[in-house]
Amino acid sequence: MPATGTAIRAVVFDLDDTLFRERDYVLSGFRAVAEHLGRPEEFTRWMWRRFQAGRRGDTFDALSEHFGLGLSRADIAALVELYRAHVPRLRPCRGVIELLRALRRRGRRLGLLSDGYLPAQRLKLSALGLEGFFHAVVFTEELARQGPPAARNRGRGPHQAWKPSAVGFERIRRRLGVPHRACAYVGDNPAKDFLAPNELGWLTVQWRRPGQLHADNPPPPGGKPWRIVRSGPELLRLLGHPRRT
Repeated sequence: MPATGTAIRAVVFDLDDTLFRERDYVLSGFRAVAEHLGRPEEFTRWMWRRFQAGRRGDTFDALSEHFGLGLSRADIAALVELYRAHVPRLRPCRGVIELLRALRRRGRRLGLLSDGYLPAQRLKLSALGLEGFFHAVVFTEELARQGPPAARNRGRGPHQAWKPSAVGFERIRRRLGVPHRACAYVGDNPAKDFLAPNELGWLTVQWRRPGQLHADNPPPPGGKPWRIVRSGPELLRLLGHPRRT
């Protein structure tokens, strides 16, 4: 439980399904793959219908089997890389830009902390055009890649700093130059987003919107968000207040 009466000086955001719709990225990636395979409309439509039906693994294997493409393992791996490396067509969710502007006007230091394949996460942020709002950006996979070889070879390799690890939260807190008790984290996925910042004494907020992919994931013990909000103005009322209430 975060301490009451403490001023919030820094607000750190998750990226996927917090600042933009993750579904939009998936659809953009499907289009890139379908265009590469020479059947953009048909293949995009088939993959998207499969995704919407809840079948979200081995998509390119299933595509190859369904259409008799005969893709090899190397071909599938190349499509996965193409999906991750494509320049996505994205836009921020409604109210995001207005919220970031308002928080900066109120003197909050803003950060971005995100998991995911590093080149893809950088491309997402660039496509959204939001870089200039943040005083600090931390991609957790980059932290693992920067570590010594012995550390990189332990645990989950490049994923070892992904949430719910506290490593990224510690790093971005130092970059923002504020104590833990003065930080807030805004995310979407209760399964991993809020456990570490809760333990560090941050204020944690789940920003819920229709169509999110992970909003109903069960949290681990100690991983529930402190607050749940459903709009930018509601979030601003909470985080723009000079003190925690």
